[in-house]
Amino acid sequence: MNAKISHQATSLRVERPGRAATDFPAIWLRDNCRCAACRHPGNGQRLYEITDLPPSLSIQDVARESDGSVRIVWAPDGHVTVFSELWLNDHDLSSEARKSRKKKPTLWNKSIGNAKPVGDWRQMVADPAAELAFLDAYHAHGFGLIRHSPAVPETVLAIGNHLGFVRVTNYGALFDVISLPNPNNLAFTPIGLGVHSDNPYRDPTPGVQLLHCLESDAPGGDTLLVDGFNAATILRQEDPAAFDLLTRMTVNFRFRADNAELNARQTLISVDEDDDIVGVHFNNRSLDWLDAPAEMVEPWFAAYRKLADILHRPDGELVFRLAPGDCVVMQNDRALHGRTAFDPSRGRRHLQGCYVDKDGLDSRARVLRRRLNEKKGVAA
Repeated sequence: MNAKISHQATSLRVERPGRAATDFPAIWLRDNCRCAACRHPGNGQRLYEITDLPPSLSIQDVARESDGSVRIVWAPDGHVTVFSELWLNDHDLSSEARKSRKKKPTLWNKSIGNAKPVGDWRQMVADPAAELAFLDAYHAHGFGLIRHSPAVPETVLAIGNHLGFVRVTNYGALFDVISLPNPNNLAFTPIGLGVHSDNPYRDPTPGVQLLHCLESDAPGGDTLLVDGFNAATILRQEDPAAFDLLTRMTVNFRFRADNAELNARQTLISVDEDDDIVGVHFNNRSLDWLDAPAEMVEPWFAAYRKLADILHRPDGELVFRLAPGDCVVMQNDRALHGRTAFDPSRGRRHLQGCYVDKDGLDSRARVLRRRLNEKKGVAA
């Protein structure tokens, strides 16, 4: 580690050459003890409640072991915790280290063109490395296109349950996107749809949407995608006040049908504790009346209009046509989707869709990476 270790009762300090010193709070270190008395040896889950720890917890002594690990003796109970130097490095709490651990999204616009993330379903089911490569690209860009899957009904469920876990809604496990008479949703008409997030009136909103193409003979019906994170970034650059307002003011989204009455409140743009963009929820069709102080109405609508203008800029729109067997996989809080109008009198257009929770695809990627690393003999 080439590091100097020092301590006070309430913290451990690690100083490394060329890096800022890192302070690890005592309670944080004690809560991360991995010994057999604190964690189940099989699943790693805690065997104690936070209230079981001494309220007057403090570091009594610190020593460096021969292998470089750090041994801590706790007061007042004499409990011993040992951290490897690798573990302390990987869990550095400095702002630089925390920033480096966050995966930065790859922002994109129309220019992504033929460089969009694409996977071959035949290869993905046969080769874990090919599936992981697709998932990594999907996570970076917020969407991915799977080609050469069977162009047969319910394939979207097979893909969804392979990559994660299909979520059942009032539309069922899957839904058909075709032109219907008297539909309860404009998606089931032939008209064009502006880019949007699906189902922001749910709590929680579906994390991932899959759309699988069965037939695409009708003229039109091209898929539109816009990177919501890129649009929000542009808004932040061009109008910081509008960006800030859309991250703070929650709005109502609503959907009503014979078998459902759904309502949820959320912000159009979500940010995390570091003010990084983590979600965009935009759906003009499902936005309900604005329940806000009267003096905030005009500023909010101005900010909303500014975001909408950015989302509709042609240089941000990726346009492509789904062929039978293609399946587009989209992070629903990032990759906003829409379509051009189509003519059902001149051919068929039939898609099937489903929703998958976002953490299912996150988990799938981690499991694949762990298994591939184990085969290579690389430590997780």
